[in-house]
Amino acid sequence: MTEQDILIQEGMNLLYSGMMVVFTFLVLLIISVNLLRIFFSSAKEHALESSDLSPANVKNEIHHKIIKEVLGGIRS
Repeated sequence: MTEQDILIQEGMNLLYSGMMVVFTFLVLLIISVNLLRIFFSSAKEHALESSDLSPANVKNEIHHKIIKEVLGGIRS
């Protein structure tokens, strides 16, 4: 093999190994993001079950009352 063929072969090996590193990184990133999403969604569900009157629920109730008052004023 000539020097040029060896250089091309080493470049191709470097290209393939770089592509495998990037592919592996992306697969691990996707898996970790999905695992974290599952973990935090289950943690959030447990937190919601433990407290029925969370601040978000109180704000939603206030918003619903305001909307009902506004709609009642428009209809009358």
